[in-house]
Amino acid sequence: MGASSPKRGTARSLRGRLILLTLAGTLIPIAILGWQSLSSVQTLQSRILAERQHLAESIATHLDTVLNSQFQLLAPVTPQLAAGAPGKYEVPPEVLREDYVHSQLFSGVLVLDAAGKVVESEPAGGLPSLGDSLDVPEIRAVLRGGTLAISSLWTGPEGQRRLFLFVGLRDGQGKVVGAVAGAIDPQGRRLRHLLDLAPLDPGETADLVDRQGVVIASTVPDRLYSEADHQHFLAGLIAAQKPAVGTCHSCHQDGSAPTRVNDVMAFAPLPSRPSWGVDIRQPAKQAFGQAQALRWKILGWAAGLAVLAVLFACGMATSLAGPIAQLEKTAGGIAAGQLETPVPPLGSDEVGRLGAAFERMRVALRESQDDVVRGRELLEARVVERTAETRRLYQEVQQRDRLRARLLEKLIGAQEEERRRIARELHDQTSQELGALVLALDTAIARLPEDVPTTHLQEAKGLAVRILDGVHRLSFDLRPSALDDLGLFRAIAWYADRDLKRRGVSVRCEFEGEDVRLPADVETALFRAVQEAISNIVRHARAESVLIQGAIDARAVAIEIEDDGCGFEPESISTSATSGRGLGLAGLRERVELLGGTARIESSPGHGTRVLFTVPLGGDRG
Repeated sequence: MGASSPKRGTARSLRGRLILLTLAGTLIPIAILGWQSLSSVQTLQSRILAERQHLAESIATHLDTVLNSQFQLLAPVTPQLAAGAPGKYEVPPEVLREDYVHSQLFSGVLVLDAAGKVVESEPAGGLPSLGDSLDVPEIRAVLRGGTLAISSLWTGPEGQRRLFLFVGLRDGQGKVVGAVAGAIDPQGRRLRHLLDLAPLDPGETADLVDRQGVVIASTVPDRLYSEADHQHFLAGLIAAQKPAVGTCHSCHQDGSAPTRVNDVMAFAPLPSRPSWGVDIRQPAKQAFGQAQALRWKILGWAAGLAVLAVLFACGMATSLAGPIAQLEKTAGGIAAGQLETPVPPLGSDEVGRLGAAFERMRVALRESQDDVVRGRELLEARVVERTAETRRLYQEVQQRDRLRARLLEKLIGAQEEERRRIARELHDQTSQELGALVLALDTAIARLPEDVPTTHLQEAKGLAVRILDGVHRLSFDLRPSALDDLGLFRAIAWYADRDLKRRGVSVRCEFEGEDVRLPADVETALFRAVQEAISNIVRHARAESVLIQGAIDARAVAIEIEDDGCGFEPESISTSATSGRGLGLAGLRERVELLGGTARIESSPGHGTRVLFTVPLGGDRG
């Protein structure tokens, strides 16, 4: 054993090689790629987006501060009553000139009267003419009592465009008598200079967007007065005072022409003036340039690691392909039943030990195969013997079933014949005698003197009449003459009316083919089955209504009886038949099955009972 026992060293172990090559080829590249991508690309892109957002918020905060300072510059302006013009107010020109000179943003300063008309301006050029009205919604709000407002974009008669900061002018009693407005030129250097708060990279733009989503200032003059990308989205952010940062793709369009695709967008509304917002855009390729370079670096690493994994896989395949192929060939032969060819030696590693196990299995299979052949021959002999015995027993059972059916048929026939004989004797003899007894009692009562009591005779007569009715009913139950005279369906209807209606049960009969007559044995069997079902309803169901339906066609006759009684569990009746319960149902089934039909009983407690009889017919019946 010492010379031939397999060595367990890890270097020559198949399991060791599989673990080493699998870890080297898969886990190491996955770990490197996951670490590189999660720790570099995601972090860098998140930092870039955060910087864009911070820049947009910084510009918006600075612009908001400048606007507040311009409002503070206009706020101290106080109107004076004009000399020689009662009710008219004016602002000294030097005040307007001082505001214009000290302003960081205004291209001019205007004074408007209570009707919104321009009454003074500094300087006069480039502004609305004296007497003109500024038709912007914000000036009307200021003149109605407001204090501060920023106008939307105004377009003059000569195509000039301006933005205005409005401050209400109040007299000594605090009444608004006009407004002072600072005009801002969107194309001017002053407003654009506010957007250049921080140096922008080439290709990067900063836009000032109003509440309608229109660009009113931009570091790129061509974007002025155009509808901003994401116009409604940016307008919603201004109204909600919410910042946003993310990437913009080619699915968004400006009019009919595509916008810049795949940009990084950072937006920030002005903190205290919910009228404007700052939108900074930069191509994603430029913004994420470092991240893209890092991604390509990771792809290069992944490619190199993939090549390394392929080399490992090739080494593993070279190490295992030969022995495994030989083992596969041998195993295929064993699977095909070639148990004579031995398994060759395959080395001392796991594959070799597996080959040795296959060889032991081949020997054991060959020995067991011989045992199986001997056992199969013995089993086949026993199966033939048992099959013959089973066939003989089956034939005996069939013969017993045929004898039982024939005996049952004769028994039912004899029973019906005896019923017919007893019914005839009751009708012809007993009924006649009871009728004569009733007539005799009537005659005796009539002949007695009037002063003689007849109470006992009357009671005897009533008893005789009741006995006569019972004999008539018993005679019909034994052999109903209506079945012979009227047919199956009319006899069923008559019997149901007699036994159910007089007990207060509502009965409805619906039959198709009432005039069709069936063979006597079929009519008798079905009538007896229905009779047993009605008897069960009377004794057990406590029903209020019963529906009886019947139909005859060329193939079969079917009768259905359904009641709304208390119902029962059919299984409990059938399982307790040994105690005497359910014998009526058993006899009912036997009568119908003797004719090759079926009797199906459906019931459950509280849901009534439904009984369906179906008997096939040998041909057309008419």
